[in-house]
Amino acid sequence: MSPEAGDLLTHEIVPRLRAAVPRCVKTVGAEDHEELVQDAIAAAAQMLHNVEAVGKKVTPGNIAYYTILHMKSGRRSQCRSRADVLATGTQMDHRSSVLSLEEEVGFDEELNEPVVLADLLCCRGDDPSMAASRRIDWQEFLSRNDRRYGVIAKALASGQKPGEVARKNRMSYAQLRWLLLNMEADVSEQMGEYILEAVMEPPHWRSNIKVKSEKAACLADRRRWLS
Repeated sequence: MSPEAGDLLTHEIVPRLRAAVPRCVKTVGAEDHEELVQDAIAAAAQMLHNVEAVGKKVTPGNIAYYTILHMKSGRRSQCRSRADVLATGTQMDHRSSVLSLEEEVGFDEELNEPVVLADLLCCRGDDPSMAASRRIDWQEFLSRNDRRYGVIAKALASGQKPGEVARKNRMSYAQLRWLLLNMEADVSEQMGEYILEAVMEPPHWRSNIKVKSEKAACLADRRRWLS
């Protein structure tokens, strides 16, 4: 693009787009008007470059007018597809839709709180990579230490009571407590001092979703109170 075309874009076309796009172009999905204005400027720059390359003469009004028509039809500066499920044109044709993870899809009467889309999509347990890494850590730990650690850990993890575990392994309750204390010390020494706290805390991504959900609920309550 030549310097003259750049000046034309900056001083003649951009002000038109900033004034017209928020009034004429509807947002789709997660778009906002500021994003649409920036996208329209990029589309106008591409259009201006193309017409200049072929030697055509255009006015700032022409470029702004056709840019707005493209934006209203669902075209964007980097995507004109109507087959991509996330494309604006596909959503305008009502062939797909983009929903927020905070979209309410039901209500949990036991918890007395709404159920959002994120609750249905996210997994409550560990993801496969985390589960595999924990198995590797435990296998390495058990291979280096007392073989009775593995028997006790598996029995307790399966829901057996300590007294039952002691009887099945022909030891007293005091001996079982002594082994558990030794295992706790060995785990802390091999895996770190705060390993027990780390395995008990929920994943950070789940905490982020919960914080955003609580923030949205507070904003909704504030709007209801102000209205």
